[in-house]
Amino acid sequence: MTPSLPPPAAHPVRILFVFARLEAGLDEREVRLLARTLDTMRYRIDVLPCQGVDGLPDRTHRQLESAGVRVDRTAYQLSFEDTVKYLERQAAGYDIVMSCQDVADIYPALERLRHRPPLIEYGARISDALSGPKHFTTRFIAPSETIRAAAALRMPDRPHHARVIPAMMDLASYDASLNSMTRASLGLPRDGLVVGWAGPVNREDQAQTLRIVAGLVRQNHPSARFVVLGHTGTAMSGDENAVPAPTVSAGVTFANARIDTPDLMMALDLFVCLADDVDAAHLIACAGAASLPVVTTAGLASDDLVKDGQSGLLVEPSDAPAIASAIDDLARLPLVRRKLGAALHAQIAATHAPPVVARQWEALFDEVLSGTPAAAPGLFRSFMQGGFECSTHRLRTGRRLDVVASIGHDTHAEADYRQLARAGLRTVRDGLRWHLIEQQPRRFDFSSALPMMKAAQRAGTQVIWDLLHYGWPDDIDIWTPAFVDRFTAFAKATAILWRETTDEIPFWCPVNEISFFAWGGGDVGYLNPFATGRGHELKVQLARASISAMHALRDVDPRARFVHCEPLIAVHHEAARGRPLWEAEGWHQAQFQAFEMIMGRMWPQIGGDPSLLDIVGLNYYTNNQWIHSGPAIDMDHPMYRPLSDLLFEAYGRYGRPIFLSETGVEGDRRAPWLNYVTSEVARARRRGVPVEGICLYPVANHLGWDDDRLCPNGLLSHDMIHGQRRMDPALAAATATAVARFDFGKEAWAHRAGHVAAF
Repeated sequence: MTPSLPPPAAHPVRILFVFARLEAGLDEREVRLLARTLDTMRYRIDVLPCQGVDGLPDRTHRQLESAGVRVDRTAYQLSFEDTVKYLERQAAGYDIVMSCQDVADIYPALERLRHRPPLIEYGARISDALSGPKHFTTRFIAPSETIRAAAALRMPDRPHHARVIPAMMDLASYDASLNSMTRASLGLPRDGLVVGWAGPVNREDQAQTLRIVAGLVRQNHPSARFVVLGHTGTAMSGDENAVPAPTVSAGVTFANARIDTPDLMMALDLFVCLADDVDAAHLIACAGAASLPVVTTAGLASDDLVKDGQSGLLVEPSDAPAIASAIDDLARLPLVRRKLGAALHAQIAATHAPPVVARQWEALFDEVLSGTPAAAPGLFRSFMQGGFECSTHRLRTGRRLDVVASIGHDTHAEADYRQLARAGLRTVRDGLRWHLIEQQPRRFDFSSALPMMKAAQRAGTQVIWDLLHYGWPDDIDIWTPAFVDRFTAFAKATAILWRETTDEIPFWCPVNEISFFAWGGGDVGYLNPFATGRGHELKVQLARASISAMHALRDVDPRARFVHCEPLIAVHHEAARGRPLWEAEGWHQAQFQAFEMIMGRMWPQIGGDPSLLDIVGLNYYTNNQWIHSGPAIDMDHPMYRPLSDLLFEAYGRYGRPIFLSETGVEGDRRAPWLNYVTSEVARARRRGVPVEGICLYPVANHLGWDDDRLCPNGLLSHDMIHGQRRMDPALAAATATAVARFDFGKEAWAHRAGHVAAF
């Protein structure tokens, strides 16, 4: 059954939150509330923690997953370097990446990419704002003005990109009925004054402040108890593991770190927050959600929340008597306590309620995405293109294929080019048949090629010429150095012919699909030379030949452009199949080896150079994704990666001009497939990937390689009738829609003029 196209709802904005570690706190709670509040038809949120936390209960993961957030735990089993590589690949699948907790892995991953999704940092602490680089950070979001100002100092050329978005408060979770239960769990009396304390007590001077305040308050309120939030209290108790079990000293209890903040707040009568190295703004907002009065200090992250005498009381952080006096006043004056708590609650409800905050996040997402679309294409004469299948290899039977001749394209080239041009396809891929041109060693007869070149000129068609499409002259042993020398000589002779025929900039594809050629001809014995176990050797040989030929082509015409067409694939890991993740990842990454050799990253001894990786062509079909050690998958499979993500990944790796150099399918699925492809290409371009074109391939029906079966996979028929070929009606309509969709008009021609001037 043909999979249906994904509906528009299948393309929500995808946001990846990357955590240093996943544990209960402001960052995790913000993601959970955001996922529950945002429209799931428009947004999808995933979380990727980089490190596991020993002994952390699975509750945090379950809470996120219950909110519809997928938690990717893959990195728990990876080293730092492997996590960086994993993040590098995952980034392509998201429209926005959010970094929480100053993630050490995120910048090394993004540094590896030439193109990357917008990065938003979220910092709940001043230390988050002040640490780490910021050159990839599109926006820094803080829950308070103090943290925002600190981040702005690290972004001096664009301080306006540091913003405040308040933390969300789920007011419904602050339930008064939690008071007795939480007090009992902390060993606190049902009645009596309970003061929440947020501030460090690890140093002796900090602990001493708390001791003095607690002692002064307990003089007038002997049953008063203090509950310390967020710190172990090592200096107070001498026990570094005091968090799980309450430790009481002079009326002080250390809160169980596993108790949710709303539960804790509802157990309190008032709240004291004195230091920025706790989540001050968030905790004060939590206190407001619980209608608690707050004692805090000017200059904290809470400046914009607490107004002295209106929604709380301000004191000096080291003035223990003043702190104790403020607590005493609130304890003695319940009406004032309720008034201040109600005022803070009203402010929090107006500024921190999830629907209010979610609108700010939505505006931010729209803002950062609005700046990413790619510029108009201008590399080729037309965005929509057609490619004539031009394979010339020998079969195991000894018969040589010549697909161009089998459909009469060699004798009807001008008519074919003109027919495609009328359909809006003014750029085509075509092939020069080496076995016909060099039937005797180093003697070149271009009688099969020159008429096609001139036909393209008369039709006004731009051609990307394949020099080697799986076939070579019979007298050459492809495994020997002579193959490289002969191919280089053939390329040079072709370049000279082109220069003598036209002044147009030549576009050459030296060797088509090095990767598939090497697999089919060197690994599995399907293509000539029918070897097995020699795939990598053949890949190196083909890359060496391509590199040598490009130097020759460039020597003849320095303007020459080089198109490298390779399969674009996705290899997926499925744990149930029992194969390790690294195997699937290795096969996925192997698709780039030909490009890596061309540009000299791999096997530099064969002469690769970055300038030779000029234009990246990607060939994509319906069977280009599969599960490692399993079957091919189609777009209806949950693991299937959108084509736009694969284009993003390839462009992010190289940052070179890119186009879809082959795509198509047989039968009635032709038009729906093209609709899917054009939709995904448009989506990739919206994400900043400068896709320069889409080539229907094959553009004409042809006979199958192995069985001479008529393959109905083209826009045009295989036969000529009254000087032209029949067109598949559905695919013709889809092609016309695509031509109109990618009509960039004058903008594209201006861009093309820039391309020409650059070369």
